[in-house]
Amino acid sequence: MLSDLFCAVQQLHGAGLYSNVVELCSVANCVVEQNMDMLNTNQVWQLQVYHGDSLLEMKEWRRAEAVYREALQARKHYLKVRQIEGVSGEAGNSSEVEVKFKLHQCYVAMGQPNQAINILQSIIAKNRTARVSMALGRLYHQNGMERPAIAAYREVVRECPLALEAIRLLLTLGVKPKEVQELTLDGLGGMVDSGQLDWLGGWLAGQAALYSREYDVAVRELRGLEERGCMRGSVGVLVDQGLAHHWAGEVDQAVTVLGRAAGLAPQNMRGMDSLAALYAQLGKIRELESLATRLMGVSEEQPQPWVAMGHFCHLNKKSPKAVYFAHKACLLDTRNVEALLLKGQVLLDLKKLPDAMNHFREALQLAPHRFEAHRGMVDCYLGLSRQREAVTVATGACKHLSNSPRSLTLYATVLLKEPLSCARAKSLLEKAAGTGHLPAVYLLVELLDREGATQRAVELLTSQLVHTSTATLHQKLGDMLARVGQGQEEKAVEHYSRALALDPKNEGAIQGLQKMEANTDGMEASYDMNDMEEVGSVGRGSPPAGELEDSETEAVWSDGDLNLVASGN
Repeated sequence: MLSDLFCAVQQLHGAGLYSNVVELCSVANCVVEQNMDMLNTNQVWQLQVYHGDSLLEMKEWRRAEAVYREALQARKHYLKVRQIEGVSGEAGNSSEVEVKFKLHQCYVAMGQPNQAINILQSIIAKNRTARVSMALGRLYHQNGMERPAIAAYREVVRECPLALEAIRLLLTLGVKPKEVQELTLDGLGGMVDSGQLDWLGGWLAGQAALYSREYDVAVRELRGLEERGCMRGSVGVLVDQGLAHHWAGEVDQAVTVLGRAAGLAPQNMRGMDSLAALYAQLGKIRELESLATRLMGVSEEQPQPWVAMGHFCHLNKKSPKAVYFAHKACLLDTRNVEALLLKGQVLLDLKKLPDAMNHFREALQLAPHRFEAHRGMVDCYLGLSRQREAVTVATGACKHLSNSPRSLTLYATVLLKEPLSCARAKSLLEKAAGTGHLPAVYLLVELLDREGATQRAVELLTSQLVHTSTATLHQKLGDMLARVGQGQEEKAVEHYSRALALDPKNEGAIQGLQKMEANTDGMEASYDMNDMEEVGSVGRGSPPAGELEDSETEAVWSDGDLNLVASGN
């Protein structure tokens, strides 16, 4: 049985009937104002909290914010009147910390991060729960306040040693792996010896290697966790492994691993923006459409579905829609690197170079380890004919990416724009091509061909085909062999055919075959002409007397003339 109006509100709130709570609270507030003795001060405070909670559940952020503010005022009045600490348990036990946390949620939803930070900072440090510290850390992180963010994440790990996301974020912010490990192990106590944490060392090593850009080590450690069986089928481990491949430029491996993660957990969001970018890079329209549709069905409040939709539209030449979707993703998460890269690339394709540059620059500040951000900046500067700035960015890419083959190739691409820098570009390409990086091989082949060293280009392509086989390698080798000539035409045709077998739409191979067929037809036509000339010379010669009549001689002349005319046409 309900004893009073407050109990009725409490019952509705407990039953999850939030819209009913809102309506009853609006009535209860009027009744309480007419009769102040109906509820005590503590009940008034708790009534406002129930009202705010219900509005929060209904996502009416602004109304909830106003009600929570009133609740805090009511509590302040209650503490002043009663002169006690904490809230009496007679009508609920909501604390000031909980209300301020919910108030911060309203500010975040309304896009007011500074107010969210202020309300959480107003909580005394000793009263901050791990949830409050995590929220503060995220807000500091989003606002570029790295030191306070590290301090907040440290508090989370100190209180909850297995808060894996907080551990990952500490490593992202550059905290030393040893320090993170010590912080984690200190709070685990005897659990370390129980055998339940045999995976933790390998996981920490994998995370540390991933965010210190030792991608091969990260893949090895994370793959080892799977092989040992302790984390087999872990979606989180697969995503981290896929990201390591992606950031290292190993596209095929990244697609395989991230695709496996998507298959195991179709509702998972983390890493799916990277998978969308990889599908777009490979031109896999069907897979990209399927991924985007599925992610949109999971949630529209995360950036990953919008990134996937943006890539799908961009791939289908619908740039205005792609810009909109990328912008939506940026609004949902201002630090989402894939969203910034997508928007920058679409704007670059639309020739809006200054706007594209702003997005690539922001991506570069957030993730200097991402090659795509460096390449985007270089493309923008080259589009604006600012060669010197492009060289500066490319040099920075080599520094940030530890002279990786991709960064060396990017630097060489910029240097090739200046004739006097070709020698330096050639040395960079030779270094990158030595690792088997195919874009460097292709550029070096073109450079050698321009220099007249076609035979050396053939040797380079032949050596690459020993280790890998792609349509472009076969097509370029066919081109080089066709240029060399000297009986290499059959080999050229063979490599063009192999290129088309791997990629039936390879335009270079199709054009190469057509060109060779045209040359062959021309040679056959010239042979026909020579044969006719020989026949004609016999007809015009002086035969022995009596062998040919006059009419026969005229017939030979006319046949020869007809043949000459036919071959000429």
